Amino acid sequence: MASHALEQNLFADTTAGMGGDGTATPLDGAKLIDGWLKVIDGHTGTDTVKGRLEELRGQLRLANPDPFQVQDLLMIIADHTSQMSQGRNIAADLAGQLENLATSLRLFSMKMESNAQQQQ
Repeated sequence: MASHALEQNLFADTTAGMGGDGTATPLDGAKLIDGWLKVIDGHTGTDTVKGRLEELRGQLRLANPDPFQVQDLLMIIADHTSQMSQGRNIAADLAGQLENLATSLRLFSMKMESNAQQQQ
């Protein structure tokens, strides 16, 4: 299992990257996912989100990631993250962080959709 400090850094880096200045690359996203996979390793109930994270990481490592696939995966991961935040054994501060992360993922997915529509 990963350290609490790594977990806190990932929350901050992920939410900052999602709402950032647009300089993050798909490979930056893949690196963040590597960190999240370390954080959730060994935790029960994370198999579904782990599989989706691995799928998203694979997309982000492609020379030309499919933006629609990335959007869908972000929304699915956001939904799973939100569900995890409502678990019985989740501390209130962690639940809040998970919900903020889910919101950031959803907003980023919607931003991607808006950008794709503007380019058409």
